[in-house]
Amino acid sequence: MKKVFALILTCLSMLALMTSCIHEDIGIVLNEDGTGKVAATVGVDKDTYNQMLGMGMNLFEEEEGEPFEYEYKGKTYIALSETKEYASYEELRRALLDMTYETDELADLENAEGWESDEKEQELEEDVSAEEPGDDAEETAGVDNHIFKEVVIEEKKGLFSKGVNFSATMNALPDDENEEKSMAASFHVTVSVETPYGIKKAGETAVVEGNKATFEIEDLSVENTFSVEAEDTNTELIIAIVVILALILLALLLLPKLTGTKDKK
Repeated sequence: MKKVFALILTCLSMLALMTSCIHEDIGIVLNEDGTGKVAATVGVDKDTYNQMLGMGMNLFEEEEGEPFEYEYKGKTYIALSETKEYASYEELRRALLDMTYETDELADLENAEGWESDEKEQELEEDVSAEEPGDDAEETAGVDNHIFKEVVIEEKKGLFSKGVNFSATMNALPDDENEEKSMAASFHVTVSVETPYGIKKAGETAVVEGNKATFEIEDLSVENTFSVEAEDTNTELIIAIVVILALILLALLLLPKLTGTKDKK
């Protein structure tokens, strides 16, 4: 999964953080048996992608999977998607917390064909050096490159109902007064949460379709929190209890009659 997110900063750095050049979708699926999966899709604006190809840079060349096109908000994106499955909610939760905006690939940009701007090359060298171990620049600035700050997945198992609660807080992306250089302004992000149960409650901005709630993160320069509460009534158990009670009641009603019949004999 980290490979996919490494593409994000690479694109932004190559093109001086062009506004809205990235659409990122994180699809979270929670299964009834406690397992789950996360599908991460990173789409690069087609015009931006073609500019990079013209410079001899192919973001998806060494990645697994076949790039595909899709439309989002009137723009065409070239995208790559990666899905990973997890054996438990806890494993999935930890994986989300581990997701970061990787910067490992930035060091390779200096040798890319067509990369001739001394000014931009110097900027990249400074960005890469800031990531080197022992440098306190990132800590001083208080920057956290993890996508999620907090993730909570709570499974609910009651006698008459079952469900799951999901909530997450996303870290704010570094912002800049110059919108063209703002990481926050360079992203469109959607996060979806799909559960096996009916969604009872979701945020005001959520688009709910069946058991799936989709959140569009409008402002990435601030922390964003979203949550989903899903629950289904244990209908089978309730029916079974009603049937058993009905049989008990029926037995209680018939017992005196059966006893009376035996006494007469």
